[in-house]
Amino acid sequence: MKKEKRSRRNLLPEDNPPLSKEEIRLLLNASRTHENHYIWFRMLYSFGLQLSELVSLRVEDLDWSNHKILIHHSQTLNPRNPSIPYSLRRDLWFISQGKQGEDFLFSGRLGKLRPRTVQKMFSKLEELTGLWVSVFRLRRSLASHLIEAGWDLESIQEQLGLSSQKSLKDLLGQKPKLAPIKKFPLEEINGSAA
Repeated sequence: MKKEKRSRRNLLPEDNPPLSKEEIRLLLNASRTHENHYIWFRMLYSFGLQLSELVSLRVEDLDWSNHKILIHHSQTLNPRNPSIPYSLRRDLWFISQGKQGEDFLFSGRLGKLRPRTVQKMFSKLEELTGLWVSVFRLRRSLASHLIEAGWDLESIQEQLGLSSQKSLKDLLGQKPKLAPIKKFPLEEINGSAA
């Protein structure tokens, strides 16, 4: 029986919901079958990267003194300089060893890693997990998970390189559910906001 192919371009936001944390964990475990897939997937999810940003990263974009990464190779997103999560530091350090600053961080058979190679990784992950994966869906998932973690909209917008809060709301596909406003116990008991 042939597997039904979905047209990724014609998906509506409601057809492309964020992945849950458990689904991300499942995809992470599936990506461990290939060393490069594991780091590519973590990079895409951690920084909300687009494919062009991932394949264009250079060794010189890593700032080891501040544990940050410069992401600036996108025609549609703002440059950003997020912190490198602790869980990625060791792998990125090993990948960068023996390379010059202008060298691509991730290389392919013909030099630069190709976006199509990363898209093939998505297909393999879909086969292994039954979960549909795309850059858009990973970015939407990251934004949702950051909101759940209590990040404010401005910080999420900056993390994803978005130019406006409208762009963030478009990415989320609905009005974002913010973490509840914290109340002091006495105000909560009295029924008034802090």
